Amino acid sequence: MTNPLDLQEVTGVINEWAAALSDGDIARVKRLWDSSYSDLVYIAEENDEPAPGWEGIEEYYRELENALGRSSWAVDNLKVDILNDVAWVYLTFVVEAEVKPFKRTMTFNGRNTFLLRKIHDGWKFIHYHESLSRDKSRETWGWFFDN
Repeated sequence: MTNPLDLQEVTGVINEWAAALSDGDIARVKRLWDSSYSDLVYIAEENDEPAPGWEGIEEYYRELENALGRSSWAVDNLKVDILNDVAWVYLTFVVEAEVKPFKRTMTFNGRNTFLLRKIHDGWKFIHYHESLSRDKSRETWGWFFDN
């Protein structure tokens, strides 16, 4: 049986993640990761290859911080399960973000899965996988491929 306190804490981490991204506070987002875990994986929708390990994740966030301006994240369809000291999370999201290299504000509809593990100071991310909704991808990226 899932411990209600663990469920609340994991949900809190997800809410903190979305709030920190909406605030543009990448340092706050990075604190949600277990940087001591040796097999971290970050799979961003826009990259062909995952960002492995803490160095790869830090590099991804440096690039993200430089590329994004104002953004607003909304989370929906949150599903969480706890398996001892590991949790999995699934959610859908909508983010509206100013993308500086493209000089435009874009809306992304997608879905994420997370793995978190419980360590001495709480629940932390160890795996992230993001993908865009196939139904909405054309609305987001059509302008890019039409040019």
